Amino acid sequence: MRVRVGGGWWPGQAPAEAVSALRTTLGPGARILVVEHGGRSAHVVGAPGALPQVWDADPDRVPDGPGAPGAWVGARWGADRLHLVRDPIGHRSLYWATPAEGVLVFASTLAGVLAVPGVERGIDPEAVVRFLVYAYLPGGRSLVRGIHALPAGHRLSFGGEAPRVVREWELPPVDEAPVAEAALRDTLRAELEAVVDAHLPAPGAPVSATLSGGIDSSLVLALATRRREVPAVAWSITFGAPHRDELEFSALLAAHVGAEHRVVSVTPADVRARFDATVQALSAPNGDPLTVPNDRLFAAAAEVGDTLLNGEGGDPTFGGPKNGPMLLSALFDDDRPGPAYLRAHQRLYDDLDGLLHADLDPAGLRTTLEDEVEAELGARAGMVDALMAVNVVYKGAWHILPKVDQLGAVHGVRPRSPLFDVRLVERAFRMPGPYKRRGAVEKYLLKEAVRDRVPAAIVDRPKSGMMVPVEAWFAGELREWARERLMDSPHLCPFLRREVLEDLLAGRRLGLRPRRGVKLWCLLTLESWLRGVATPDRSAVGARP
Repeated sequence: MRVRVGGGWWPGQAPAEAVSALRTTLGPGARILVVEHGGRSAHVVGAPGALPQVWDADPDRVPDGPGAPGAWVGARWGADRLHLVRDPIGHRSLYWATPAEGVLVFASTLAGVLAVPGVERGIDPEAVVRFLVYAYLPGGRSLVRGIHALPAGHRLSFGGEAPRVVREWELPPVDEAPVAEAALRDTLRAELEAVVDAHLPAPGAPVSATLSGGIDSSLVLALATRRREVPAVAWSITFGAPHRDELEFSALLAAHVGAEHRVVSVTPADVRARFDATVQALSAPNGDPLTVPNDRLFAAAAEVGDTLLNGEGGDPTFGGPKNGPMLLSALFDDDRPGPAYLRAHQRLYDDLDGLLHADLDPAGLRTTLEDEVEAELGARAGMVDALMAVNVVYKGAWHILPKVDQLGAVHGVRPRSPLFDVRLVERAFRMPGPYKRRGAVEKYLLKEAVRDRVPAAIVDRPKSGMMVPVEAWFAGELREWARERLMDSPHLCPFLRREVLEDLLAGRRLGLRPRRGVKLWCLLTLESWLRGVATPDRSAVGARP
């Protein structure tokens, strides 16, 4: 049995620090290929005679159990088996494949798996449809046939036979024991402070944080600066006139906490220049128009330090306003919850029949996706709690967290998402529903817990969100750029009908839910990502520098 670590084999040519730790047998003929040792932060923990462990984690955050906080994936050996594990919320990713009997390939990026000879690059048509509906890839599939993504909070076990994936951590149930609101609020505040403190950079380093002007990013920066005397820098985005931005509120919060406020401008020229590099830095395509703005923020923030706080996680964890349409649908519509949830993503769910070639069975694939999400929604009691759970598992682990982790890595920046910390997630899910959403007030208890630190103008304002002006861009400066990329693309032709792409570009047949801009961005993302996989001189998309 041989174990491959990085560029060499153990025993033999593996990195010296790995040789001393890798003391294991997996049974006759089993071979394990650890493809990404010694990358951005992967390291081996162990000593001769001890069970070795290989982790891709922040150096000070090697986990001590399946529910440990932090961004980590790893491999540990025991009982003649290899166990791959991923952090409970999904801050870091792990990909794996079995290209031959008795062989397991794994890495924290898709690139690491694709770099191994014998791993094929065929595209999975069902995964393409899944991406067109969600604009990301939930459920453990990659776009490359035969390569899988380990779900957050799960463990894969391998001893030469077929791998087995089991859940190691799950969201806690609601605690129905009566507790006074003031006590819950104070407990939440104490935990918010402790978690934000745990995500701060080293003492003396400046606090650097994204700031949209909404409650989530505002409370993170407000708590991060409450006791520190070092400089703080807040980063915001503008798309320039005449497009709407949130600078009025982000400037208000920055001034309130004494942070330097820096504004990054993102233009159509930036999109053209950075689109492919941004899309292809991701192990799975992400059709969120914020990808290029996120890339520009990380590039700017790298000049200040290697840690960037953000407010990601407030909505899915604490009952944000994006649950509103689903709650209304549950009250007033006869529609099944599956279609309503998929339609709420406002991508291409309603366009599948006309967009896909008939041999891809769009009706059957749509039913599969509806059944999957309904099973997830039915696993918890109460619609608010069920939506929060699905949003943490889907949007957190498969969309938001991989995006910021992998784009940050391009620029040498570690994103920190305190509101997605497992301790706060567990705290939020134990709270009864009225503390998550009270009438029309979303994230009720979270807002009350920080009301003394965040200006009322931010706490009490309705959710606005950062709207990338893709509708205007694709009607103007990016119109021809989009046409050149989408029409007659050899990477889209096997899946999508050309005449429907033509109609979408021209603004025809848009239906009841046009959302033309985000649909075009989603399709452009898919085209670029597929091109990155297919280009022979690239090892793979999703490669870390």
